[in-house]
Amino acid sequence: MTERSASSCRQHAVVLEVRRKMLELPPVTACGVVAAVSGGRDSLALAIALVSLHDAGTGPPVTIGHVHHHRRPEADAEAGLVQHAAKELGCAFEIRHLESTAQATPADLRSARYDALCDIAVGVRSNTIALAHQAQDQLETVLAAIVRGTGPRGLVGMPEYRHLAGDVYLMRPMLEVDRAAAAELCTVAGLQWCDDPTNSDPTTLRGRLRRDVLPVLESLRPGVASRLAAATKLRLAAADALDRAVIAPTELSENAAMWARPSLAAIGIGLCQASLMATARTMAGGSDGLSSTTLLAASVAILDGRQHRRVFEFGCGVIAIVDAVRVRVQQLQADQPIESRPPK
Repeated sequence: MTERSASSCRQHAVVLEVRRKMLELPPVTACGVVAAVSGGRDSLALAIALVSLHDAGTGPPVTIGHVHHHRRPEADAEAGLVQHAAKELGCAFEIRHLESTAQATPADLRSARYDALCDIAVGVRSNTIALAHQAQDQLETVLAAIVRGTGPRGLVGMPEYRHLAGDVYLMRPMLEVDRAAAAELCTVAGLQWCDDPTNSDPTTLRGRLRRDVLPVLESLRPGVASRLAAATKLRLAAADALDRAVIAPTELSENAAMWARPSLAAIGIGLCQASLMATARTMAGGSDGLSSTTLLAASVAILDGRQHRRVFEFGCGVIAIVDAVRVRVQQLQADQPIESRPPK
């Protein structure tokens, strides 16, 4: 990168936004930050921004980390492109090679990728991995949660900062950055990026949202992704307030929770549903696969005053049993029919 382009990068809006966000987040160790770079425009823009801040004396040292999954023909070229970018930017480069089966799910690949990035961070004695998710990614995340059927927590989207493993944390300093701005920064820096064709695969939920839904939303209200991202803290505050308002079970074990039915009936249907969801989601291992329709039906039953015993299957192996005096949420054993599980 030439001195002229480096100077232009330091004044770019993406770099200024990353600097602002990093001032809000917990500090990075003196050993520096690992920038996870796939070779796409967003992750390259993140690397450029972090290196620009370091060169200006306002950011930590940067190590570019790349995970090679060996799943696509163009993956070798992408790894070479990232290594070349690291050389142009004058920062360290680390690569991890992964082998996966054809049956590996996106969740499996993501978990393996995070493990590899964590290994890089530990190896360079860093406590922070920076990811390049931006405003459109955040909008896709919230829309996907709505489509699946989510509660308020799912409307928050991706967190700006969270624990990964051990002493290593993830940060996302570009969540309020527009995708077009990220591409512009790469152009200013004179670095070429590559496009992963799987990101726009219309057979996936995210690919379909990106191809068919986001352009319509943007045409209806330009800047929609950036506005949604800017309101993330408000949605997070609302979700936290709801968590504090829910009624905790009076009896709780690893596989079951119980309330006195009148205590749930007294707080109204919305908080009743939120209380059931919070407990059921924990029993389901944090899964988004719970049925919002059945959660609502169980809440209605709690408030309707009827005395007979009713069973509701939430999905993910979790059920609720509502009788005259108690509400019980529990995990269902695979070899036992629902109706053979009377409350203890």
